[in-house]
Amino acid sequence: MICLFGGTFDPVHNGHLHAARTAASYLACRTRLVLSARPPHRRLPAASLQDRWAMLKSACADVPELIPDDSEIKSPNDSYTVETLGRVRRRNPDRQVFWVLGMDAFGDLPTWHRWREVFDLAHLLLLSRPGSKLDPPARAVYERYRLDGKPSSAAGGILKVDAPMLDVSASGIRADLAEERPVSHLLPNGVQAYIRQHGLYAGDRATA
Repeated sequence: MICLFGGTFDPVHNGHLHAARTAASYLACRTRLVLSARPPHRRLPAASLQDRWAMLKSACADVPELIPDDSEIKSPNDSYTVETLGRVRRRNPDRQVFWVLGMDAFGDLPTWHRWREVFDLAHLLLLSRPGSKLDPPARAVYERYRLDGKPSSAAGGILKVDAPMLDVSASGIRADLAEERPVSHLLPNGVQAYIRQHGLYAGDRATA
């Protein structure tokens, strides 16, 4: 089984790690945190690719169930989930593959590049806060692909897991850092030290 959790990780924070560890525990396998190197669908990350990768490696260093994944860094192409999953599937034609998503990210799924092909390549593991809701387009996708239990197939469904998630956002952390507000409770110690050492997210660079 392969479990993947993607993001720009700008910066990687305790909410990311909590979600990735929740997925690892539920699936009983390690979670690979895939750094979105060149996301074409959103504004450029505030931190450089090299800094984001260094922070991600630091955050995962002492967490055995998490693995930093640089596959999108090594690819010369834009970072699309369907392309990343295609590479994983070609190397692992018969293994179960799960792509982890929070409820907010899943709500944007119908806008993704070639999003329908994702289900040919993987299952989605949807991490949902109890009581959270989907808008009608995302709800329709969920009802079409929903699974009632852990699948035996390699791909093709959505498995929803209700679990408490941490209310943390990278944009909020960047804003706090720009205003020199405390963030030690939101970041792994190594990530906080790296940000301080390299002067990341200071002033107007936090929203670049």
